[in-house]
Amino acid sequence: MKNRWNKDNRLLTICMVLLMAFVMTFTVAETTENVQAASSGLSAYKKISFYKSDKVNGTTYSMKYNSRTNRYIVYATKNGKKKVVLKNCSSGTIVTNGKFFYYESAAFVRSGNFGGTYRKRTLMQYNLKTGTNKVLISFGGEGPVDGIIGCDGTYLYMGYETQYGDGMGNFAVVNLETKQIKRLKKDCSTVQKVKNKVLVTAVGFPHGGPVYLINRDGNKCKTICGRAIKVSVKGNYIYYTEATYNWKTRKCRCDLNGNKKKALTSWSRGIAG
Repeated sequence: MKNRWNKDNRLLTICMVLLMAFVMTFTVAETTENVQAASSGLSAYKKISFYKSDKVNGTTYSMKYNSRTNRYIVYATKNGKKKVVLKNCSSGTIVTNGKFFYYESAAFVRSGNFGGTYRKRTLMQYNLKTGTNKVLISFGGEGPVDGIIGCDGTYLYMGYETQYGDGMGNFAVVNLETKQIKRLKKDCSTVQKVKNKVLVTAVGFPHGGPVYLINRDGNKCKTICGRAIKVSVKGNYIYYTEATYNWKTRKCRCDLNGNKKKALTSWSRGIAG
């Protein structure tokens, strides 16, 4: 009886060890996957626009407007060979990490003073490996098309395109997992990771625009400056050139949390700094 008891104990111990090993393996694999997804970050995605190409993993991507279809053609060039990747792109600005493109496709309706109006608007993901499109979100009614200004693999950042090119309106954050969209009703041009936040600027407008920090999901928006025409991040500070509508400017800075604001120059005519 004692030998049988010991044998049962050994068997139970072996089962417990195997179970713990399985749990640990699963946990490590899951953690590694999450870390890899998070580490892709905003810097992994390059912004391509109708006026500026960019290179990703040795391939140069560029865009050209097709006036006949009122859409953009997206090209990929590598080793001197150029091929068409997309023909149905309505966004004048898109992003890619060399694996996926994010863009909007829509039917052009008419031009306007502040940009075009479209219908049947859809946010798309294009898989470069398989050559297939996936509809992420469909928008009802007529409205502007979104230009895509950034992506970190989980969240997509975009805004309504205007006649100002890089100057976009009604900044939005899209959760690519839940397909939920959050509009902030603010202008935008660029996004950049600052610590665990996202720094958004609207420097693409000739008259400048707001500078603000948000969480990755678009929550907890903190305005740093109502109107700036230049923004940069250096060391432990965010530098920005604040401007007024009568074109007085001054150079300022704040810490990476948007606090401890300090004017570095006095107000003057022209562009300070």
